[in-house]
Order: sequence, then structure tokens, then C-alpha cells
Amino acid sequence: MEIKIFTTTSKVELMGIKNLLMSEDIDCFEKDKMDSSYAGIFGQYELFVSKNNEDKAKAIIEKFQKS
Repeated sequence: MEIKIFTTTSKVELMGIKNLLMSEDIDCFEKDKMDSSYAGIFGQYELFVSKNNEDKAKAIIEKFQKS
């Protein structure tokens, strides 16, 4: 089961978090929920991890956002 772990309107921020998780051997995948007509204004990018990696991923993201 996959859990939504992170959402953003910035593709750059999404890729940064995704690369950080992958460097810690946490598999993740993204869903693009942006409105292609209004990119960056309506919608968001979502990042998902498996349930068993949820706590570790949340801790990594929280540490990253505080730095």
C-alpha cells in the first residue's frame, strides 16, 4: 500500500525530495496532478512511498525542510 508523503506545486522541490529519498534507498513515485493549461497555478505534484517506509521518509523530509 502506498502512502502520500509529500505534496508541492514545484517540480524542482519534488525532484529534490524524490532524489533525497532514493539516496536513502526509499522507493517512491510521483503523480502529476497539475493542470497543464495553468502549470504552477492549479494542482500539485504528489510523492508516494510504501507504508513500511512512511516513518523513515517523513523523518528525512522533516529534517531536510528544517535545514
